Amino acid sequence: MFEIDQWAFSGIDGQISLHKWQKTIDLVTGLFSAPSGYIVQATSKGYRVVIRSNEGGSNFETNPILPPQTPLFCRHVAETNNILYVNDASNNDAWNTLPEVVEEGIESYLGLPIHWPEGEVFGTLCLKDTKITSYTDEYFELIEQLRDLIEDDLALVYSYEQMREIAMLDSLTNIYNRRALNLLAQQKLNLALRLGFDVCCLFIDINDFKKLNDTCGHEVGDKALIILADTLKTHLRDADIVGRLGGDEFVAVMQVSDKSKINYIMDKISSEYTNALLKEGVCDLSLSIGYSFTNKQKQPFEALLNDADHAMYKNKQAYKFAKKAQ
Repeated sequence: MFEIDQWAFSGIDGQISLHKWQKTIDLVTGLFSAPSGYIVQATSKGYRVVIRSNEGGSNFETNPILPPQTPLFCRHVAETNNILYVNDASNNDAWNTLPEVVEEGIESYLGLPIHWPEGEVFGTLCLKDTKITSYTDEYFELIEQLRDLIEDDLALVYSYEQMREIAMLDSLTNIYNRRALNLLAQQKLNLALRLGFDVCCLFIDINDFKKLNDTCGHEVGDKALIILADTLKTHLRDADIVGRLGGDEFVAVMQVSDKSKINYIMDKISSEYTNALLKEGVCDLSLSIGYSFTNKQKQPFEALLNDADHAMYKNKQAYKFAKKAQ
């Protein structure tokens, strides 16, 4: 299982761009006119700076580890799991004995907890100033939004590590299998709810696939499946999630900016699949595709998938009815 109580950036960082976090902390310190800002990780082993403002990159591996009992503003934030704002520390009996105040001359501290996706505290995002400050509610809202961006990155790492523990790819088509698809799609839905964008789920089924297997053999059937997977990967965006549920059922989960274009996208998939089949010398096949959109409320991916499945089924029944009428 993924261990959250470990230093997150020891060794090679492949999932989070710490350069992006550097930009975030530099931006927030600039907007607050604060001389220093930090992203700090908290574990049972202590506290360690991941990123500090105006550093030009992380020195995580060489940053010292402060023991967990060290008196720190950040320790209070991590232990209480609450935002902390102290604007006149030297005149505040609760804080004026901290080494940060006595030795570093810190007068103002604003920190808030950063969370792993399951709610555990990763660490803190904080600002320090040697002057007394008077931040308004707008400043608190701003730093919370920037904290959310950091948490989105941690959620991606969490999902990635979970996927490493399962067989992530379908062995035949080399696209996501059902378990990986569910994990990644749910992450995209959670992100969509937070950031306010729409997500579309396509449920794609090959018409007459059983007949193809029965008449031409499973080798040809496998080739038809591989061609569909390649078509989806080629003609959808890299950020779209493409997976195979099993058999001849495929799913694509996409961020959309214009819902009216979904019919064009489905027609494009169908026509490109037909072209690819002809090019590879596989008999002509068609697709039944259904779709569903997120509803701006928190919902499980399974519900979105079921809606798309039902829409696909209606289209498949219409295809069969039209075929009989010929």
